[in-house]
Amino acid sequence: MELQSQISWDLNQEKVGQTFKCIIDRKEGGHFVGRTEFDSPDVDNEVLIDATKYYLKTGEFASIKITEATEFDLYGEPV
Repeated sequence: MELQSQISWDLNQEKVGQTFKCIIDRKEGGHFVGRTEFDSPDVDNEVLIDATKYYLKTGEFASIKITEATEFDLYGEPV
């Protein structure tokens, strides 16, 4: 798991600054939660968008620029 965590972190860092088409799955706490077109539900990264700054509709696609990344999550903002 430690090795996979480092691999995932490295791959996610490469996504920072890129824009992806994301489906918005739900709102959870203070974030909208989405997935890029390359991510499967419950398996791959989630894209978290600050719900206090942006409003997105669940079930719709949005263009999201990735601003930050951790091992298992991406953070972004609509463009």
